[in-house]
Amino acid sequence: MPTGTGYREKIWDHASGAVLVEEAGGVITDGRGEALDFGLGRTLGENFGVVAAGKDVHAKVIAAVKQARAEEAQGQ
Repeated sequence: MPTGTGYREKIWDHASGAVLVEEAGGVITDGRGEALDFGLGRTLGENFGVVAAGKDVHAKVIAAVKQARAEEAQGQ
C-alpha cells in the first residue's frame, strides 16, 4: 500500500510484474480491488497500492485490506 502522502507507484515498476502474474493465472489489482490503470502517465496515481495474489485468495486479500483500512479510519 502507499507508504506516505504524495508517494505514487511508477508504471515501469509494475507493468512487467502485472503481465507475469496474470499469465501465471493470478490476479493483480490495487488495494480496493480495482484494475491497475497504466494509461494515465508515469504513475499509478489513481490506484491505491498493488495487490497480486492467486485467483483463489485474491478476494480474501482485498477483503483484509479493506477491513484494515476501515479499522485504521476508525482509529483502532
